Amino acid sequence: MSDTMIAVWETSGWADAEVGVAAIHALSDDWASQERLRELALVGEPVAIREAALLAVALAPSSLPVLRQGVTAAQREVRAASVAGLRADPLARPIAVHLLASDPSCGVRAAAATVLAGDPRYTPALRRALEEPLPSPGVDPEAPRLGGALVRALVREPAVIEQVKGRLAALASDVRDFVLEDLWARPEQRPYVRGLLAHEVALVRASAARALRRDPEAASALLDLAGDPSPLVRAAVVSALGIHAVAGRVRAGRLADASEHISVRVAIVETLRAGEEEMVRALLSDPSPTLRGVAASALRDDAASVAARRALLDDAEAFVRARAVSSLARQEALFDSVMPCLGDPDPHVRRAAIEVLGRYPPAIPLLRRHIDAPSPVGSAAMQALRDDPESLPLLRTRLRPARRVERRRRLRDLARDPSSVAGVRALLDDPDVLVRADAASALVDAGDEAIVRRLDDPDPWWRAVAARAAAGTAGAREALLRRLEDGDGAVRAAAAEALSGDEAAAPRIRELLDEPSAAVRAAAIMALARDAGSVERIAATLEEPSDMDGDPAQLAAARVIAGRPELAGQLRAIVERGDYAAEVTRVALESLAPADAPAEPLLGMLDDVQELDALRIPAARLLWAQGQHRGAVIARLDDPSPALRAVVLELLGEDASAVDLARARLRDSDARVRAAAAAALRRRGPTDRGVALVDLVEEMQLATGGRLHDAPIPSRAGLRLDGDPRKDLVLAWLCARLASDERGGAIAASAEVARSEVPWGDNDVYLVRLPFDQEEAPVAAGVVPMHNLIETSALARQLTAERSPSIWLVCADVAFSDLAPPELDPGAVACGPTYFGVRIDGSG
Repeated sequence: MSDTMIAVWETSGWADAEVGVAAIHALSDDWASQERLRELALVGEPVAIREAALLAVALAPSSLPVLRQGVTAAQREVRAASVAGLRADPLARPIAVHLLASDPSCGVRAAAATVLAGDPRYTPALRRALEEPLPSPGVDPEAPRLGGALVRALVREPAVIEQVKGRLAALASDVRDFVLEDLWARPEQRPYVRGLLAHEVALVRASAARALRRDPEAASALLDLAGDPSPLVRAAVVSALGIHAVAGRVRAGRLADASEHISVRVAIVETLRAGEEEMVRALLSDPSPTLRGVAASALRDDAASVAARRALLDDAEAFVRARAVSSLARQEALFDSVMPCLGDPDPHVRRAAIEVLGRYPPAIPLLRRHIDAPSPVGSAAMQALRDDPESLPLLRTRLRPARRVERRRRLRDLARDPSSVAGVRALLDDPDVLVRADAASALVDAGDEAIVRRLDDPDPWWRAVAARAAAGTAGAREALLRRLEDGDGAVRAAAAEALSGDEAAAPRIRELLDEPSAAVRAAAIMALARDAGSVERIAATLEEPSDMDGDPAQLAAARVIAGRPELAGQLRAIVERGDYAAEVTRVALESLAPADAPAEPLLGMLDDVQELDALRIPAARLLWAQGQHRGAVIARLDDPSPALRAVVLELLGEDASAVDLARARLRDSDARVRAAAAAALRRRGPTDRGVALVDLVEEMQLATGGRLHDAPIPSRAGLRLDGDPRKDLVLAWLCARLASDERGGAIAASAEVARSEVPWGDNDVYLVRLPFDQEEAPVAAGVVPMHNLIETSALARQLTAERSPSIWLVCADVAFSDLAPPELDPGAVACGPTYFGVRIDGSG
């Protein structure tokens, strides 16, 4: 492999999250990728990456700490994936109870309900959740999922059965099917399920039909329902009919009836039974593409129809072609016929071809070319290649974001080397547009003429790339001037950008200000930013709001006049009118001096929770600087926007009256707000020091060399601490366990401990402080807070003490005097995101 190709390969990765998610799914069983998957599960970004990684590592015992930590994440998708992964972890169920009762996301609560299902200890908690009103799907789209999870969890509870029966029609179809299947499994409930065949709601009749497919006593009633007016019911009936002569005649009659609803005929084909192949073969030439496609799938094991299914590879409908390709998965002799489908214009056909050809060696090199394609093609290619040893190194590169900065640097070095510049030139024809662009940039930096020569390339993409690359190149000036009149707008815009600051070219560029293309006008405006003779003409672009949402020309004009104090009145007018595009308004807000900013529209923006943060945040800054409306800004500490809450904390600065507000926000659900609160508190003075936890436990002979010894009491042995000489040892050990690594071994060197007074309970409160947010702690200190809390609380539940001491891990870089743990009942736990605590039970 050449040096240039190695540079491309080693710096490749996911260009967007979709590629990374596909790689995670494909490599979930790859032992060499497990450490990287675990890393992504702990701190992966964006959210989709972390969520996929959590699901990928969920079955690995070593990933338990990562899953436990995920339940404290700010993102609901991460919390839900983490909870789902903890289904087999009995120690995590109290945390699931807490989330079921308090999490704001119905999706997370649904995952918690699923974890708790089947454990009678948590039936009361599930019933309380079922009895509470659910938000509407418009408020939380996951609300139906929560309702379904609760019903599934409680369907065997006698007191719940009658409640569920009364709301069958309101349940989601899959939940209703589950309920009726479960009821039919109980002999005493079968008459009830049979009676639902006469229910007034068609969806209920259909679910009942599916539930009764194994019930011989319902056969006659099902046959009668074959003429139901609802096609949903008829489709369910023909699928449920038993294998006997009468049922066969009914199915054959419905399939042959061209006037029958398509869903009914599809249901018959999809439940193909022995002896029905001939009548389904006839559908391979049916006028309906839906029937042709499902018939091809149903006949995948039918040798007599292979030729007809092969012919469907050329069908005009993509759905049919995709089904035909999939149906040939077991005909290896025909794989060469499937190969051309890798170039089909429809992505679903390409996906089907990839799935079929994954085990066909001649196709493997072709499949590798598809791994970065959008879904569903890229994910299918990765899945197909997961068992190919030679492809695994390539797939593993997609577990990291594409390192374009590194690739650009390496290509620049290669472009300057005469022995490798030819390889970089070859990348100008690479199928990946980003690789082509990076190679072009490297060659320009090296002074290579290969790019400038493309100013006259037939491809407008290359002419635009060449124009930008030729900026500042004296020999290319005339060619760039010609490109100002290019037939392609993107090329004209690129040429204008390349000629930016060229005073002699300004008159030619000004002509582009009258272009119909907003993108070309925007490029011309930016190119003329320093041209005094163009300012008035550019400012005129902002006289009226544009009909185009986010007009790039107006945005460019706003940026140009933003630095000119004499035009502040025009910026003020933009804010006062309030009907300009958001980006234009943002530029105006960020450019205005506080004295020039109109307070009334700023207050309106600040109070409108539907407004963009990009406008509300600069509005808050201007109002704060003006001084007279600071109360309105402080009130936004309870705003739904975490970004705005964080900015308000930043604005509070060293205001002594804001201490309690900042302390309260240490418990905010969003890491940005917690960080801003901690920064606000630190500005009041240096962080005080506690006792180094490592030194304390080593002095008490509970640790050696920073590594924690075993607990000073036997596992699962109850102990009352009052009067016991081991009390201090046990409490110190619990503190150290909260601040150690996931195995309870190495104690975090940065952990400090102090006793605290709180306005609740007694004074036996021990705080272990880590100077990191809980999301940073796993990497910065090797501490996984939620996992440590679960492990520590398991031991703490074996202890009792009259004074009911509490032990806390606090993840915040602030003074101990600013730490105020929430009130905690004896025997309870607190689950973050800043205070992770357990209180010893006072009974016993």
